[in-house]
Amino acid sequence: MGEAISVKDVSMTYHSGSETTKALDSVSISVKEGEIFGLLGPNGAGKTTLISILSGILSPDHGEAKVFGMDCSRETKKVQRRINVVSGFTGVVRSLSCREALTYYGLLYNVRNIPQKVDEVLKMTGLEKSRNAEADDLSSGMKQRFLIAKGLLNDPDLLIMDEPTVGLDVESAISIRKMVKNLRSEGRTILLTTHNMFEAEELCDRIAFINSGRIIATGTPVELKSRIVSKRVIEIHCTREDCVVGSLSPLIGVKAVIKSPNLVHVTVDSYKKMKGVLKALSGCDSDVFSVNELEPTLEEAYLQIINNKPREGLKGGSGGRKRLQESKERASDD
Repeated sequence: MGEAISVKDVSMTYHSGSETTKALDSVSISVKEGEIFGLLGPNGAGKTTLISILSGILSPDHGEAKVFGMDCSRETKKVQRRINVVSGFTGVVRSLSCREALTYYGLLYNVRNIPQKVDEVLKMTGLEKSRNAEADDLSSGMKQRFLIAKGLLNDPDLLIMDEPTVGLDVESAISIRKMVKNLRSEGRTILLTTHNMFEAEELCDRIAFINSGRIIATGTPVELKSRIVSKRVIEIHCTREDCVVGSLSPLIGVKAVIKSPNLVHVTVDSYKKMKGVLKALSGCDSDVFSVNELEPTLEEAYLQIINNKPREGLKGGSGGRKRLQESKERASDD
């Protein structure tokens, strides 16, 4: 599997009068062909600048950015033939039907056999019945489908999706995420920016966190989450939480606290201590309904890595966590 995107030591500075802003500072990322790669960071982190460089709109001050082996600054037209950008912040043309608007964009993209391609992307995005409706009159979710249809007109190998579900209702966002998965299954590479951590975790094979123009962490969602935890947290549902805490209190390296009625959180400094925890529970005068290992959310990993505030274990109630078992079940359903 080759590289779809190769960014090496890219820096970019904006000048405005006597003021300078370093938008990118020695950024390096590598995106494999056929994967969904997430670029996550706060507003002003440098995401838009990097997208503009990959699209050939801007040239970096230093370093190189390549798409499918082609230099984005020196081979811009070749690069642009193989990519497209879908942004959740883009408006749509007025007074044109979806079919007319897509035909217009097809002309701009030098698409061959435009009528056939327009019909194809309308079908792919579920807009067939809306082909004669004015694009500007569509609902937010349908407008986003239109923008994706527009982005597929030139049959791009790389699709850059900038906040594709921003401002959408839950049902529309789910529909767009399903569409993104289908695009990846067709072999397309997708660079995704989003502020929705659940969306990033659901869709992305790998993720890079960017802040103040620098890449501060890269990995799979599981790898990124594992970076913020050095202790394991076990959630126990039981009938007598006081009995459970009392049974576990003699164990070294194990700390049990009552989180709520019938719920105890147990922190262990080593997974090897789990055998002792289970043995103690078996001798406890309490019914135990479930024992689940908790994992941090991607949102927690993002906030702690971005803010550079590591901690030893998980805190807070179960509402801010995903159970490991539930995460595995969701992954298998997908």
